[in-house]
Amino acid sequence: MGDNENMLPQEKEKKGTKKGIAGPGDIGGGLAIGFGTLCFCFWANAMGFCDTEGFELAIGVVLLGFFVIYLVGGLYYLRLGNTLSGCVYVVFATSFGLFGGAVNVGHALCSYSGIPFDNTIGGISFLISGTFVLFLLPGLRYSAKVDFLVFFFAGIGVSASGLSGLGIMTVMTGMLSGWALLFSGICVYYSAVAGVLKTTGIDVPCGRPFFKQKTVDG
Repeated sequence: MGDNENMLPQEKEKKGTKKGIAGPGDIGGGLAIGFGTLCFCFWANAMGFCDTEGFELAIGVVLLGFFVIYLVGGLYYLRLGNTLSGCVYVVFATSFGLFGGAVNVGHALCSYSGIPFDNTIGGISFLISGTFVLFLLPGLRYSAKVDFLVFFFAGIGVSASGLSGLGIMTVMTGMLSGWALLFSGICVYYSAVAGVLKTTGIDVPCGRPFFKQKTVDG
């Protein structure tokens, strides 16, 4: 307590803020709900519940909006010291938001106007960002199961979406992407609700980590 009293106001804020970050798998509440909603939308489209032609333009506009939201959120996480979650949100801002949004809007408008448009750039972006998330999974080995599964299914879903966009087993990879993103969306909603309720004193279990963290004593 004595050390805390001698700290400068900005040092107190920085220390308290970092302490508020649960770990690298912490996906936040508001940003997570946004991502979860997108997951359900992509699943609905993969299942044929949406008007495919109209969906392309609609989701493109929405994704462009998420570019700003994810970018701001990612930079905020990086400022707090949560490098993993911050980088993922920045990558998704670029891939999901900028590339995904611009490519969907561009392809929809060009199709309407009869202008040739190559949308494989979106598939390349999704594939790269999806595999990037999968490569980060070892860093989440000590995170709660639900948080780990959010990133696991998101990585599979985005990677499969990229393969589908590149024309590789389009039907199969498209369905795989839809279902993987659905599971990721469900886990996202659960994790977000649990995280917000925890701030009110209600502890919702999210599952013990898949790997036990070693202590100093071994």
